Amino acid sequence: MFLLLAFGTVMLGFGCYMCAQPIRFSNGIIWFGERKWFHLFEIVSRFILGVFFILFSDKTAYPLFVNSLGGLLCFVSLFLVAIGSNRHKRFALLVAKIGKNFRYFGLIAISCGAIIVSLGLMSK
Repeated sequence: MFLLLAFGTVMLGFGCYMCAQPIRFSNGIIWFGERKWFHLFEIVSRFILGVFFILFSDKTAYPLFVNSLGGLLCFVSLFLVAIGSNRHKRFALLVAKIGKNFRYFGLIAISCGAIIVSLGLMSK
């Protein structure tokens, strides 16, 4: 499934960037969090991606996993609606303070991205 490949590749890219430039990644979160459209973009992008994963999960090698991933993305989208823009922005700025520790999260993102890419390659 092309969508899984794209999602996994983007996750791999972000993971590599987090490992190579953790401070710049942290500054990017701060910059992005200050945009007026930040909250709306986060909600809409997660919801649309989640719905696509749910709708097309049966076309993948592991439909239960992809369906669950889609459900998680939709849940996070609805959770962001519930907490509101101000709390979301405060959370993003709080997360941005971890700085160099983004390297560890980058390794996790690389691993998860590689798994998702492999699932996309195994799709029907």
